[in-house]
Amino acid sequence: MSMRGILALCPVLLLQACGTFQFTPSEYPLRDGLIPPADVAGAVSFTNAQDSTAPAIVLSGTGIKYETNYHAVTEVMVQQATKELHKAARPRNGVAKSVAIKVTFLESDYIAFFYKSKITFEAKLGDGTVLQQTVPHSSGSPVQDLDGCIAEAVMTLLNDPGLRAYLAK
Repeated sequence: MSMRGILALCPVLLLQACGTFQFTPSEYPLRDGLIPPADVAGAVSFTNAQDSTAPAIVLSGTGIKYETNYHAVTEVMVQQATKELHKAARPRNGVAKSVAIKVTFLESDYIAFFYKSKITFEAKLGDGTVLQQTVPHSSGSPVQDLDGCIAEAVMTLLNDPGLRAYLAK
């Protein structure tokens, strides 16, 4: 290929690097012991309270963008919270409990050889209490950073004293 042909291809290749990619959130496993045993009186149901499926850019920089929606992010958080509570629960009889989760923000930024993210969510307990948290996370790869941030939000929620007190009563 001639130099002229190579130069003609350069803009096309650069534009491809600036595309938006679909990010499909998935569970990033939490190490055993990060969520201590929890007293749980009655069955617990986690639900997805995020109605919005509007596109959201969750990573932008280094020539790439990742797009998803907060309903999908919340669904991963709901599924992982259900699984992690099941592993940590010390169940006993009691009244059924509900926790409606709503992720309102997730974003990752590239900072000199690593990614730094944060997620904001709220959890509305069946007794009307609303817990709001912003959780930071960092990692060496963008997908692990985003999925790891969701997992860290699950850990933060399940270790929240307000949630643990609600589940125990």
